[in-house]
Amino acid sequence: MSSPHRRQHKTARVEEIHGADGRTQQRLPELDAPSIDKASRVSSAETKAQTCEDDDDDICGGAPNARQYLELDKLPEDMLHHIHSLLPLQDAARAACVSRGFLRSWRFYSNLTLNWKTLGSTDDKFEGCETRYINKIDKILNNYSENGMKVKKLRIDLLWCISSIASYLDRWLQIAIKSGINELSLSLPTSMKEKYCFPYSVLFDATNTSPIESIYLFDCIFHPIETLGCFKRLKSLDLFYVHITEEGLQQLLSKSSGLERLQICSAIICLKIPFTLQKLKFLMVRRWYEMQAVEISAPNLSTFHYIGSPVEISIRYPSQLKDVYLASFVPSRILSYGRANLPFIARHVERLTLISCGENVNTPMLPDKLLHLKSLGIRLYRSRDSPIYDIFSVVSFLDASPALESFILHAERDDIINDCVTGDDLYASGESAYQHDCLKRVKIMGFHSAKSLIKLVIHILGGAPSLESLTLDTTGGYGRKPGDTSKCTASGENPKCCCMSERDVEYADRAVEAAGRYIVGRVPSAVKFEVLEPCRRCYTGNR
Repeated sequence: MSSPHRRQHKTARVEEIHGADGRTQQRLPELDAPSIDKASRVSSAETKAQTCEDDDDDICGGAPNARQYLELDKLPEDMLHHIHSLLPLQDAARAACVSRGFLRSWRFYSNLTLNWKTLGSTDDKFEGCETRYINKIDKILNNYSENGMKVKKLRIDLLWCISSIASYLDRWLQIAIKSGINELSLSLPTSMKEKYCFPYSVLFDATNTSPIESIYLFDCIFHPIETLGCFKRLKSLDLFYVHITEEGLQQLLSKSSGLERLQICSAIICLKIPFTLQKLKFLMVRRWYEMQAVEISAPNLSTFHYIGSPVEISIRYPSQLKDVYLASFVPSRILSYGRANLPFIARHVERLTLISCGENVNTPMLPDKLLHLKSLGIRLYRSRDSPIYDIFSVVSFLDASPALESFILHAERDDIINDCVTGDDLYASGESAYQHDCLKRVKIMGFHSAKSLIKLVIHILGGAPSLESLTLDTTGGYGRKPGDTSKCTASGENPKCCCMSERDVEYADRAVEAAGRYIVGRVPSAVKFEVLEPCRRCYTGNR
């Protein structure tokens, strides 16, 4: 029981609004530097926070009927500031409204995320509001500047803006840099009437040095200046749809020797990652327009992600590269490309993810191996105009990977051709022609009754003596064990816990039937075998 003498805590009055989802939200207060005098109206009782429940005896020192409170005002000031800095912007502002300690800490809050939501938008439409919200951002940053408040992390999202606001942006960036900013994120709309030319020189202070540790730019023009200093602290750089020349990028990278993480999507014909980036561990390249080649000389790169149709990729020092992700969402034969090239450009890879859309050529069987590959994930999307891909041909990757331990295949369901349920049992028992001695875990998402997929599962069962688990999910990611309704999240607002059409449910039922007919009897007793199906609480009527 709680104490009868519990104090009634007052709460500061905060303007409430109703969001599009119907939930009550609090509008972000103006981010002025508040006067400490205002805090005198908040009693110390208002800063107490409950730290344990009545039944937490071990925490409450064995007094089950006693409630203990943590008085925030009694915490060391630096600790309170640190706690406050970890809160998201909206929560930090709300905390300052109800706590004297957090109100004082508000002067030191340095992580600003300024977007449509945090600026108090209650409408999906932004018509007529653009000027008002730009003025809000301007007022917030001017308040920080006038009151000597620091901005360590600044994220400005103007994806809704179409007007030319270059003069505002220049001033905002100057305020941020002057205050010693560490992390900068600027997102601009692709529909802006005039592309914003990012003022490269603003990143440097009077001593020609830059305090920046992280830069994220989306859709602007960026021209590095050779005569300016180096980014000695820069660790993370993201350039998405940024207009930069090959020469400009080389200048930028040459001044960023401490870079650890780089993501880039730019209209560069040949992307070159220099040897001087000794600390670079993560590289993500998204192809845009004319890109034809990627040349990587960074000696310690461990993770490489590439998104787009295949280009010529060369990796000079592949020994440290352990994680590779290749994805294409247009028909481009990414699986065939990976099978033919990865044994040469990433021969030490241990984790590989391949995503292909409209793969129109079956994956070839080749002698070259991926000797260190332990985890393989393949996701296949169907393209309307592409021919049916023989899923069984992915066995080429299994054959090339003698150390493989985990295999996950996500096969998008399409109009099933050569349905096993309506055909004969063409697959005799016996050992597979290829052995996968280390393979322990296999999961197939979107399992259906196509013959090529059934054949792949039978092949794995016949050639994987160390197999520990096999999961066939007939739903594509939200399947349930037969009869299990414990995970059903259906409610009045969402009458079904997962989105499946009647056709999807029909395909899933046929897949369950095919698994029972062709696979169950072949699974060794030591293997944990599961066939996941649609939630029967939601879809019994469709069966």
